[in-house]
Order: sequence, then structure tokens, then C-alpha cells
Amino acid sequence: MARPRRCQTAGVVGVTVGGAGASGARALELAADLAGVTSLSDAIERTLPVLAAEAGADVVIFAVAGSEASGARGWPRDADWSEAFEDGLRGLWDSGPLTQLSRSVGVVPPFALDEVMGTVGWAALPLRLPEDARPIRFAAYLAVSAENGLVSGYILGRADRGFGPEELTTLAHLQTAVVAAHGRFLRTAGGAPGLTPRQREILHLLHQGLTAGAIASRLGISGSTVGKHLRDLYARLETHDRVSTVREAQVRGLLDGVAGEPWQDVRIP
Repeated sequence: MARPRRCQTAGVVGVTVGGAGASGARALELAADLAGVTSLSDAIERTLPVLAAEAGADVVIFAVAGSEASGARGWPRDADWSEAFEDGLRGLWDSGPLTQLSRSVGVVPPFALDEVMGTVGWAALPLRLPEDARPIRFAAYLAVSAENGLVSGYILGRADRGFGPEELTTLAHLQTAVVAAHGRFLRTAGGAPGLTPRQREILHLLHQGLTAGAIASRLGISGSTVGKHLRDLYARLETHDRVSTVREAQVRGLLDGVAGEPWQDVRIP
């Protein structure tokens, strides 16, 4: 099987935002839209429909493997479809051939998956379209991360035709903005600052706006114990109060993303 070629130029994928034509302009718009996101979920929600529209995809799936929060989020938003594709995605992604290929080549420009599918004997992806259950016979992959065993990316699917060079070029222009925005939140568990389960629990309650007293009541522990955990959190995150702690946790991906609690709609055991 031919391997996609890794780009050696500056930036992860070697394609600058704002290339020639409409796709370059759309890349600049996406970069601006993603610049202010504060969570992985937000970045994904804004990216999914853009990739679908720009590449003419019937479905788009963001998937993560190799972390405690492995899973996926799909577009269009359809609860029944999300539940239905869980089993298929597990075989495709969590330990499947695409994951292994992605780990081996790293973050490369977007490529069609036709050859990968043929190599493993798939006539179509093990997923079907949500509106009419047609098989997804054609797909493309936009890599987002591949580091320390963690791999993530967008899988674009279509029922009726493959993804050609122009569409892959359009995706390549968008990829730089996507990688930059998502990378802030994509961290392996080893990238987290060694928080204990109790500290993570308290951190999430802080994010929900609970006071120290309310946290103590919720967890059935003393106020002094909560205070000790808060001081430890401040030290580990190098912050000084609850507001700066929550903000730093968001930036590090501890509240939403691979290093924190599961964000995904579909859980892959």
C-alpha cells in the first residue's frame, strides 16, 4: 500500500493558510473563526460543517484513538445515526488499519482512502449514511494529530463519488487552521500535569461554578480538605485563584478534550 508523503516544510502539514482562490479565502475565514475557541468540542462543532460544505461530503466524523477519551463526533447531527455507527467505527478506527497508517505517517496532507479500503477488503466503510442508509463507498482523511500513540483526524465520506485532487487541495488549505486550533486541546494522558482523580473531580466542579463549600457538600468531604486540593491544583497548574485555574485547565485541555473528561458522543471501549 502506498503511503501518503509527509510534508517537510514549516508548519505541521506544509500547506499555508490562505492559498490561491476561494479555498484559501475560506481557510482564512475558518482560521479566524477557530482562533477564539475555548474547547475541543467547540473547535469540532465549528469545523465539521465547514469541511462537509467545502469538500461536498455527505458525512464527516472527527475521531480520536489512543487516549482515555477515545471516541468520535459526527456530522450531520443525528442521535440515531451516532448510536448506529458506534460498532462500525470501533472496527474502522480504534485499532483499525486507518489508525495504524495514521500513526506511521504522521500528520500529512489530506488523502483519499480508496486504496486503504481496498487493501483491507472493504467495498465501503463499515458505516452508512444517516438519511437513507446508503453505504459510504468513498472517503478521505484529514489528519489532525499523531503523537505519542494518540492519533486524531477527520474522516469525510460520500456514497456516490470519490474525492478528487481539487477537493483534497481544498482540504489541505483548511488543514493548517484545523491542526492549529485543535492541537491546543489534544494531549495524551501523559501530557496532563499529574492530577489525582479527586483533583480532576474538584476541577470540574470549579468549572461548573460551585463554591468551595458547595464542593465539600457535593463530595461529602470537609472544607479544609477542599482547600488543600485547591492549593494543590493552583500549584500544579501554576495559577493563583479559581478563575485563572479554570482558564488554564481549558487551555491545557483538562476540562474538555483528550487529557480531560470524555467529550465525545460515541464511546469506544
